[in-house]
Amino acid sequence: MTAEVLTAEAVEVGAAAADQAEAIDRVGALLVAQGNVTTAYVTAMHAREAIVSTYLGNGIALPHGTSEAQGEVIRTGLAVVQFPAGVPWGEEPARLVIGLAANADEHIAILSRLAGILDDEELCERLGRATDPAEIHAALTAPVDDDEEDDEEHETVPPGIRRTARITNPSGLHARPAAQVVARLQPLDADVVIEINGRRADARSITSTLGLGASVGDELTIFADGRDAEAALEAVLAIVTSGSDL
Repeated sequence: MTAEVLTAEAVEVGAAAADQAEAIDRVGALLVAQGNVTTAYVTAMHAREAIVSTYLGNGIALPHGTSEAQGEVIRTGLAVVQFPAGVPWGEEPARLVIGLAANADEHIAILSRLAGILDDEELCERLGRATDPAEIHAALTAPVDDDEEDDEEHETVPPGIRRTARITNPSGLHARPAAQVVARLQPLDADVVIEINGRRADARSITSTLGLGASVGDELTIFADGRDAEAALEAVLAIVTSGSDL
């Protein structure tokens, strides 16, 4: 999917920005220049960031517009701006800022594809230092390795408790709710795995969770084990079964 929505011209390297706002403006302008969105969508990207950070870890941020800005998306696309010196993004610097604009549920396939790449710390480090935009483009559009998909599907299930539910959160398990899941689990002592359509993910890893490509209406099973297993399971359930997209 990324090969179709990320053009070579939509990747820039060697940029600099003083803060998140400037970085979002830079990647947003690239989305506008590529004909993916209107300028109003860039404003919505800032609004999204004000609600919850889109920083994913490993020096990667994935700014995108709010749900209300869907009408400002002309066609699905990605834009990538590399900031070698890093941009302050919460407690960590972002060196690869990926702007996302998607129609309907097309972002699910994109996030699923990106997740497998962005969970590779060594690769992210290399892309953050790359001097050739073609290297970043090639990495983000490379075909999926079937063995990698198999590894995700065989995530070890904890031996403790489990619960099955249907996702009612309008955002499914995309960037914002996935970030909320990770944040809620951080202080808890529990191993948590989410299973959807035969695929499993470590709920403490935002990229692994995004890789499930889960959307509203999907049925999932949550497995939890450890001292805080019950609290962890309830925390995840509260997010995925929420009826609002905050």
